[in-house]
Order: sequence, then C-alpha cells, then structure tokens
Amino acid sequence: MDLGDVLLTGGVFLGGAAPWLEAVVVIPAGIVAGLNPFVATLAGIAGNLLTVAIAAWSGERIRDWWRARRGSRRGHDAPKGGRSARAERIVRRWGLPMLALLGPLGLGTQVTAVVAVGMGITSRASFAWIGAATVLWSLVAAVATLTGVSIVGIG
Repeated sequence: MDLGDVLLTGGVFLGGAAPWLEAVVVIPAGIVAGLNPFVATLAGIAGNLLTVAIAAWSGERIRDWWRARRGSRRGHDAPKGGRSARAERIVRRWGLPMLALLGPLGLGTQVTAVVAVGMGITSRASFAWIGAATVLWSLVAAVATLTGVSIVGIG
C-alpha cells in the first residue's frame, strides 16, 4: 500500500464519518478511484459506524438530561417538524428496523441514530439496527460498484 492508497483510505474513512456523506457514497468513489474494494468497504463502514455510535450515545445522554430537566416543568414534548417527524412516523408504522434500513438512503445514519434515541430507543438498540443496515447497504454499494466497473470495463 503506497501513500496514495493510505490517503485515499483516510478519505474514504472521513467521508464515511461525515454526516450526509454516507458510506454508500464514498465506498463506490474509493473503488472507482482504484482502492482495493475490501479496504474501501472496511474504511467507509468503520468511519460511518464510529459517528453513528457517537451520535447514538450522545443523543441518549442528552435525552436523559433533557427529560430530567423538564420532568416536572412540562408534561409534553415540543412539536417536531421536518426530518424528525418523518422518522417518527416511520418508526410508529414500521418500527426501528425500517427506520434503520431507510436511514442511510434519506436521513443520514447519524440523524437516524439521534432521532431513534430521541424517541426513547436505547443507544445500544439504535446502534445495532442502524449499524446492521449500514453494513448491508455498504456491501450492496460495493457489489453494485464492482459489477458496474466490470461491465463498463473501468480498471
């Protein structure tokens, strides 16, 4: 592995860790740029899962603090809008597994983790489901990229 591959691997890791720039986007980019598909997939997944774990754990701590702070002052939560409301509708109707599967495609995995723990789901369960969906989508993206690269004849 030369310096270019190390820098490319670091870029895929950081891209996977960046909110709204998911592993399913940076893994194909790394593969097309010439990085080993296994290394690209591993780096993208690792970066993404690191920030999902941080988001879920931090979100749970903030939720617990907020509930303790507001516990006696109000009996209801503030109204939600936008992405949070959409995610909450998905969880109510289809459950956490569906939210986790749709997270990398629409909301972003980090936002999905924060929304899930904000709704009362534990950080451990949120990370497990969202992490599994991230790995699944990342593998689909890698296989689709390798298939497309072989069909087109790049590389």
